[in-house]
Amino acid sequence: MRITRSRYAIALLAVALFLVVALATRVSLLAIQPVVLHDGFLPLARALVAGFRQDITAALWLALPLVLFLTVLPERWWRTRAQQRIQAAGMAAWVFVLLFVALAELFFFEEFTGRFNFVAVDYLIYPTEIMVNIWESFPTGWILFGLAIVTVIGVRLLRPTVRQALAGVSTVRQRLVTLAFYSALLATATMTTSARTAHVSQDRVLNEVAANGWYSLWSAFLGQDAPYEGWYATRAAPVLFQRLHHLLVEPATDTSSFVAGSTLRLVRGDDAPRALNVVVVLEESFGSEFVDILHHRDTVITPNFDSLASGGILFTRAYSTGNRTIRALEATTASLPPLPGVSIVRRERSHDLFTLPALLRSRGYATEFVYGGRALFDGMGSYMRANGMENVVEQKDFPDTAFATAWGVSDEAIFDRALVEMDSLHRTGKPFYTLVLTVSNHRPYLYPTGRIAGDPEARRREQAVEYADYALGRFIRQARSHAFFDNTLFVLMGDHGARVYGAAEIPLPSYQVPILLYAPGVLPAGQRVNTLASSMDVPATILGVLGMGYESKMFGRDLLRLPSTDGRALMTHNNSIALMRDSRDGMLMAVLGLQQSASVYRVDEATNSLSRIAEPDSAGRALIEDAIAYYAGADWIYRNGEYDLATALHLANGAAAQPH
Repeated sequence: MRITRSRYAIALLAVALFLVVALATRVSLLAIQPVVLHDGFLPLARALVAGFRQDITAALWLALPLVLFLTVLPERWWRTRAQQRIQAAGMAAWVFVLLFVALAELFFFEEFTGRFNFVAVDYLIYPTEIMVNIWESFPTGWILFGLAIVTVIGVRLLRPTVRQALAGVSTVRQRLVTLAFYSALLATATMTTSARTAHVSQDRVLNEVAANGWYSLWSAFLGQDAPYEGWYATRAAPVLFQRLHHLLVEPATDTSSFVAGSTLRLVRGDDAPRALNVVVVLEESFGSEFVDILHHRDTVITPNFDSLASGGILFTRAYSTGNRTIRALEATTASLPPLPGVSIVRRERSHDLFTLPALLRSRGYATEFVYGGRALFDGMGSYMRANGMENVVEQKDFPDTAFATAWGVSDEAIFDRALVEMDSLHRTGKPFYTLVLTVSNHRPYLYPTGRIAGDPEARRREQAVEYADYALGRFIRQARSHAFFDNTLFVLMGDHGARVYGAAEIPLPSYQVPILLYAPGVLPAGQRVNTLASSMDVPATILGVLGMGYESKMFGRDLLRLPSTDGRALMTHNNSIALMRDSRDGMLMAVLGLQQSASVYRVDEATNSLSRIAEPDSAGRALIEDAIAYYAGADWIYRNGEYDLATALHLANGAAAQPH
């Protein structure tokens, strides 16, 4: 049976097209990421070979439905005109999809310096914001038109091959033999390929280039809410919690109060606690790289934040736990390590958790979440309502006339509404906790005209940052005239960095964020704290400023009471989870990966580069064990329902007579 005269020539053609487009995509990525060429020829060759293996596996799986269809279709139906039209339409759709996905990968790679990953999976779940954002950010209509033209040309060039296939004759025996051969080939490719196949060097970007986008997307999809145990290194529960209890100790901790199999312990408060209002502002993509006071820039684009920093306490070495907003919400409310897979904000068991808003609400605070977009996105609204937020303000609560993009209304509108809400809460006589999430500093980088010197139609990230800074400064200036201001702690911080870039396995510049505590008359002005900090520490630090004694399950600690050498940062990137700490020999990072892998890196803070330590010493091995304790312990507690608020409140009631 000549393959060109067989119906299976169509499947072979589909696989070949996939491989050609995949190779062209990889070559294009190499062209736009010349940094990978610095690794030399051998790693580059390994990347191409590893990439071809993933390409083959992905192509075979994607073509499997077509092969099954060709196998079961009777010969008498194969030659019908309807069948010919189906095959022609199918081939056109296949060519268009391959080209569209390849182009989408190039745009995705430009933004995140990576193949499709958890971010892509999350975006697919909420297409409204993503599709509108794409339409606003790119000349989408012209792109689709161009792809359609290329598709028509491609289908016409492929027509002779398709016609030959449609003229072929395949007996039942021939079809079954072909299916058996294909199945064996598919099984072999699957068993010899994994996500680790693309790990060809210590250069993260080269590894991403080596991967296949389709394969990476499917791997990320399978990893959603995947159990930690079995994929990542773990230890027996008693060992985990013994180590975890030691890691969570801080000066205010009653070390005798730790509860076995839990992070529950007593944190002592001040003799005179403060009933301050708390306002946490999460600034979209507000990375440290934009802040002149942290990274002296040629052009200052954050004058308002810099000015505010002179009046508060600024953490100069702070890191987000992830590179998406949902991770910042997780960290600043629940103070949990960033577990691999999907954030707890989107997990089904995430209700009645031990969170900062839930704890403050139990102490008489009014609580509210103010967001300019749809609260449906990423499950933000349901998570907030299930974990201590009495009220959620979202896009539908703003007037239709408010300036808006795909992500929601402008920062000015968000802050104006937040002021109205805080005035209302203040009039009740209760202290309040308000979490504000901004959206303007996000592609397509649009904002109201006339606010800053730049033209919003230029759609430049730096201008969006400048507008976000303008809106933040305007908010604080207006807040000063409100009755609640003098009794309010403001926490102004970035949710994550602007984008993912760099060759390191954990791209640190994308995680550096400013965290500023601002409360004139309450906190000292102009203080700089160089303790290594995590966004996960924000809840405990807020409670420390309040001087509140409480029963805690948090993984974060009060940064203002820690020794400067005792800080640490936890973060996740794709399938990797990491713990970073200072050591006598500089900063070290332990990275846990799939297949229970563990590595230790030396971190150069000046360049944000990582160098792998082939044989870690005792300090490196201890750091790995600490990382396992944090992540495996957090996973165990969450999955066993131990990270709830109720048991902490029960302990608090039982200990009410004890001094805090």
